[in-house]
Order: sequence, then structure tokens, then C-alpha cells
Amino acid sequence: MSTSDYPVAGVSRRPKITVRGRVLSTESLILGALIVLAAVIRIVVINNQSLWADEALTAYEMRLPFGAMVHTVTTVEVTPPFYFVVLWVWAKVFGAGPVALRAVSAIASVALVPIAYAATRELVSRRAALVAAALMTVNPFVIW
Repeated sequence: MSTSDYPVAGVSRRPKITVRGRVLSTESLILGALIVLAAVIRIVVINNQSLWADEALTAYEMRLPFGAMVHTVTTVEVTPPFYFVVLWVWAKVFGAGPVALRAVSAIASVALVPIAYAATRELVSRRAALVAAALMTVNPFVIW
């Protein structure tokens, strides 16, 4: 028997990754990797398809003056207008092309990864939270 058979209490053999003096857990690293992967997937596929009918209508609405856009959204759309208000401001800064319009939804879907993790961790467990975050990362319904 050697002393290596008896690990010292409080000493881990795993390499520790530190950021700004804080040790990151494996769980944090996995979540970070999932967030990066989610962003990469969404960036790669953001312009793979032409505009769908609802996206074309949204692109038209984003080119309207603000008051006309709000009126059109409240009379034509069935969803609450907050998304369209945010998108209208975004379109004024970044344009109303397909990539620019889809970027808002892509950002929101990447944000769903840590949100799903946090909610599932609170309600179920840490392991289930990582599974939920992984599913949000690769779920085609969330990506498209």
C-alpha cells in the first residue's frame, strides 16, 4: 500500500479551472459549453430557409412607422405586441432583413438554455437541469 491509496481530505485530483479567482464546477462548464453550442447552431442555420409567411408579414410590419406597426399588429396579429415593439426597435438599428429579424428569436432561444437549466434545477435536480439544458440546445422546434 502506498500513500496514494489514501487521498488527503479536501484535496481533489481533478484539475480545477478558475476564472477571476473562482473555481468553476464541472456543471458550470457543461452549461457554458451548452450555451456556446446553442449559439453556434443558431448562427449556422439562421439563414438556411427563406422567409415563412408569418416572417414575411413581420418583415413588412417592421418597415412601417411605429404607430402604423402597432395598429397593424393589434388588428392582424393574435400575439401580444411586446415582441413586435422590441423587433421594431431592433429593425431600426440592424435592418429588417431575414437574418436581422431572426436574430432576436435566436438570442431568445439561446437564453432559454440557462433559463431551462435554472428552472429545472429548482424544480427537479441538477442532473435533470443539465438534461433540460441539453434538450433546449438541440431541440429543432427551438432552433427553427
